[in-house]
Amino acid sequence: MKTFKSLAILTAAASIFLGGCGSGGSNGAANESASENFPEEPIKIIVPFAAGGSATTTARLLAEYSEEPMGESIVIENREGGGGTIGQQYVSTAEPDGHTLLLATTSIVTSPIFNETAFTHEDFDPILQVVSDVSYLYVNTDAPYDDIDSFIEYAKENPGKVTIATSGAQASDTIAAKEFIEAAGIDATVIPYDGAAPGVASVAGGHDSAAMSSFGESEGQVQAGKIKPILVFSENKSTKYPDVPTSYEKGYEISDESWRGVVAPAGTDPEIIKYLQDAFKAGFDNPEFKEKMENQGMDPIYKDSKEFKQSIDNVYKRFSENM
Repeated sequence: MKTFKSLAILTAAASIFLGGCGSGGSNGAANESASENFPEEPIKIIVPFAAGGSATTTARLLAEYSEEPMGESIVIENREGGGGTIGQQYVSTAEPDGHTLLLATTSIVTSPIFNETAFTHEDFDPILQVVSDVSYLYVNTDAPYDDIDSFIEYAKENPGKVTIATSGAQASDTIAAKEFIEAAGIDATVIPYDGAAPGVASVAGGHDSAAMSSFGESEGQVQAGKIKPILVFSENKSTKYPDVPTSYEKGYEISDESWRGVVAPAGTDPEIIKYLQDAFKAGFDNPEFKEKMENQGMDPIYKDSKEFKQSIDNVYKRFSENM
């Protein structure tokens, strides 16, 4: 699978031939580009969060099924701290040779917007997206509303009483919740928690009226019969809850997804980006990878480097406009 290395051999051979013909190309082999020998060492994927979370799981499973097509071993390293900024900063300043990569989340965009960092999302070159976890609106199963229409009706009849829990003040689901409140014309309050789990627990306990959360973060409480989803913030129907209406079906053009993917330091050779994309795509396409991801409550969604860049740019635009 060492496509570039094979190309380097052909290049060297051609250079020797041309040199013999007096073309002055005898140094061609010495001048071959770094991309022609890629990869030259194990690939390292930095996960900027503590081990054990969904980001680490994503990186480890992707590495497991991409090593063979990559033609080199793939090492996962957790560099947590600063809400992900320590690991992100490390990769943003790494040598752009394709050997040090980052497991990226939306925080590569939001952290520089809300905090002082030495990097922005433009310091990374996207390779591919592998996960898209959409947000759902969950309510308590014993609440006086059992679908999105009755939820909105209740909120209008009880102005100021409804609360919607989210995963953090700077999280995308907070912006989505605020956009939904405005679009629905209701008087409700967004309650940001430190992560999705506390908000889900609050709704399960009957404290908050609703919670924005992903399938993976909430399914335990759904299976326990404590909460249920009434809306998915997406243009597309949910494969997890096919009977739950989408925000677009209800006339609210609001979507919210938490994506994960792989990026490289800015300035990485486009040929190396393509090689990495193809190798990781082969791992992504392995049925066992998709099955294990789905068993972890994650939706494997592929986007190539250009499509992934568009997703990143969309997050930047959305958060910048909601500052």
